[in-house]
Amino acid sequence: MSFDGQSNKRQQRQDESMSNNFWEEQLSDDGSKDEAEKSSRQRIDSSRHNVKIDVTLDDFPVNNWDSDNDGQEIVDWYNDNRMAVDEKTLEFFKSGSSVKSIYSRSQAQKLLDFTIHTLEQEGCTVWNKPQETIEIHPGASIIGLLGGWTFAGLWCTVSFIALFFVGGPVLADIGTSDWNATDGVITESGVDTSSDGEGGTTYCLWVEYQYTYDNETYDGDVLSFSKDNSCSSWSEDADEDYPAGKEITVYVNPDNPYDAVLETGISGVDFTVCCILPFPLIGIVLIISMLRNTFGTVSSLFNK
Repeated sequence: MSFDGQSNKRQQRQDESMSNNFWEEQLSDDGSKDEAEKSSRQRIDSSRHNVKIDVTLDDFPVNNWDSDNDGQEIVDWYNDNRMAVDEKTLEFFKSGSSVKSIYSRSQAQKLLDFTIHTLEQEGCTVWNKPQETIEIHPGASIIGLLGGWTFAGLWCTVSFIALFFVGGPVLADIGTSDWNATDGVITESGVDTSSDGEGGTTYCLWVEYQYTYDNETYDGDVLSFSKDNSCSSWSEDADEDYPAGKEITVYVNPDNPYDAVLETGISGVDFTVCCILPFPLIGIVLIISMLRNTFGTVSSLFNK
């Protein structure tokens, strides 16, 4: 074999070796790039899973967590930051957090924890914090409570005193349901009128009658206890039902024959006086509301 032939074979083997090394280096470089990209993606995915949403109840514009309306603040914040397509409702988060209703700060915390967990599971890495809580100075809260309790106390005092004076005659009317009936006659009746400063006219019915009980004659002037001296703005002709000389049935107290009425039991109740009943009920609602506000304010002060 000639020298040139041997030289060509050596050159050919060198070229083949260089070619193989080139492709091995290329494959090695490509593999390294793939590994780097895979590692980078894993770090990104890991960082997403490790993101913690640092939102607390104090970030919300709620002073006392004591109603579902307060819980709705958390739901609205979720819907503003959600990764899911559809909005979620308060009922969804209450069910997921095993909370039946928001009546305390601890219930609200359970709702918020589940809401944050939901956002993290959706892959939320960027979020907007809710509007910051409006801070109320403790002194202002106490002054507000004192004012509320003063108003509620005055309301209840006045309304229950009024109820006492109105409720007494109503109960007395109901107590006449078992009084004895006897014959009587109207001796006189009329309607007194009076005008107020606004030009309105009030009519007050009065009736006088005689009746006989156990062979004794008595005089009476009570229509019913709640209607006694009762006045209205529409009874101008109320005395037409009780003309003089009309024979009537009188109901007499068997224990005291001097007590008598013309209308007995429920029929004798003046239902216009029942308009006072809502006021004590409103007073009870005010007291319950103040108790809740007081409990919520005190709890928030201690939890800060």
